[in-house]
Amino acid sequence: MFLFHLPEDMLYLILSYLDCRSLCRFSQVCKKFQHFTNRNTVWKRIARECINTGLTRQGTDIYPHLSLKDRVKVSQNWFSGQCKREVLLKWKTNLLPWMQLDGNVLYLSQAADIAVYYLQGDEGRLRRKPVILRSGHREDVCRFVLTDTHLISAGGDGKIILHHRSNSISVECSGHNQEVNCIDSKGGVIVSGSRDRTARIWTLTSNRPGECLHTVQTFDRVWSVAINPSQ
Repeated sequence: MFLFHLPEDMLYLILSYLDCRSLCRFSQVCKKFQHFTNRNTVWKRIARECINTGLTRQGTDIYPHLSLKDRVKVSQNWFSGQCKREVLLKWKTNLLPWMQLDGNVLYLSQAADIAVYYLQGDEGRLRRKPVILRSGHREDVCRFVLTDTHLISAGGDGKIILHHRSNSISVECSGHNQEVNCIDSKGGVIVSGSRDRTARIWTLTSNRPGECLHTVQTFDRVWSVAINPSQ
């Protein structure tokens, strides 16, 4: 009797005695076995014994949308130290970039500019040349934040620039006397912190973009700001 003539529950029982390598070899026998061994149920026992596969001690799967077989493969590579190193981008050593990934689009600050790269394919490779280059600062970009409509950058020149994501329109906000170290935006409001010992609140509404609403005096340089989304 051929194995694929057996009931599925019997086949599950037989496969439960195989280790990871044997399961992979079994999946190479034919397409029917390959499809069968791709099921998460086949790999659940092995996945529990591997590191960082997304299965909790209670048996809950944190990443049900990802194949357990692929997660076991990655876990085995981590355990054995097998990895692939590739330089995607490089720049001068004295530059400290800020980056943010939005879907398949990577935003990366390089000196006074912000480059926009698209990720290609399932492996997430970067196109060597940026599709968009946002500029306007006279010194390095310290930080930037993304909203649904704008790319908001804070620079060492004390300026905040609102770049519209769907067109080339930019609005420059001047208010800080020294570099703007941090910035955040939610719900049509922008908060910035600077070396000039102030934190400022700006508006992002369409009728008054970039208008300073309030200035908060502090006793030291402001390194970090964040808006509480629940307030």
